[in-house]
Amino acid sequence: MVPSDQMFLVGLQVPNRADLAPAVQSVITKYGDNIIGRFGLPSPNKEKGLIVLLMQEAAAVDRLTTDLTELADLQIRTVAFD
Repeated sequence: MVPSDQMFLVGLQVPNRADLAPAVQSVITKYGDNIIGRFGLPSPNKEKGLIVLLMQEAAAVDRLTTDLTELADLQIRTVAFD
């Protein structure tokens, strides 16, 4: 598929970081070929994590976020840029 000019940021807030991180990482790895960049930070108390992914293919963003919504308590936000 030919990438579009559109770019997407997918933001994830991971509560209970120690418990959820392996499952979140597994999903992110599944879509690794579709992820252009990744940035992650723990909260100051290390209990939560924030992950931001840069992607270009809308269909891959949809598949990724669908898979991630199956994880309890994970907050997901997507921003599209033209």
